[in-house]
Amino acid sequence: MPNEFSASAGRSSAHVSPSSGIDLLLEGWTELANGWLLLDMLLVLALALVLGALIGYHPSTRRRVSSLEEHEQPKAFLMYAVVAAVVALIVKVQPAMALVVFGIGGLLRFRTLVGEAKDTGRVILVTVVGLCVGLKIFIVAIPATAIGWLLIYVLERETTGVIRVSGVGESAMHDATKAYRGVIAAAGCSILGEQTKFIKREFLFVVKAPPTLDREGLDQKFDALPAEVRGVVDFERL
Repeated sequence: MPNEFSASAGRSSAHVSPSSGIDLLLEGWTELANGWLLLDMLLVLALALVLGALIGYHPSTRRRVSSLEEHEQPKAFLMYAVVAAVVALIVKVQPAMALVVFGIGGLLRFRTLVGEAKDTGRVILVTVVGLCVGLKIFIVAIPATAIGWLLIYVLERETTGVIRVSGVGESAMHDATKAYRGVIAAAGCSILGEQTKFIKREFLFVVKAPPTLDREGLDQKFDALPAEVRGVVDFERL
């Protein structure tokens, strides 16, 4: 990557000629015309994404998924892989930005309530993209935004959540589980995991739902089940 990228904040603006003003406006944009450099940025981000996916979706860990959090965990890995690649590109251009990125990351992680790990990843990603824009490293900011947008689109196309059923009689647990499993499958959802708690008289399904899922319609189908196998349904993040 060219080393001529630099922030313009330290430049004197007392006497700016029209030609130097145009150069100032074009700073950072001209690199986008370099097709090989742009391809290099895309390949770096894509490779980080692929390598992160190899670890995040390792079959040994995916076989042992038993909760919604564990199923969603690889999404955070992918987001952080892209974030790390963007940070590395920033530091490569501006080594002094390493401490800035570290400080911002600590502030976001411990002082900002942003929800789950994948949400934290999105916040940090837009922050480092903002740093790239501030430093006029558009050759990094634009590809990173494109990769991040596509990544979020792919990962969030299907909703993952938990359907919890309680209040079913202990003797009817088996039939109730089978009945609810059939309704869920008929609605186009994939059951990723299942757990039955006989002591609490409840069972739950970790499901992956299509974007077109009609939750109200699914709830009505649950209510239409026979009284002996019908329980109280609670949706979690679905």
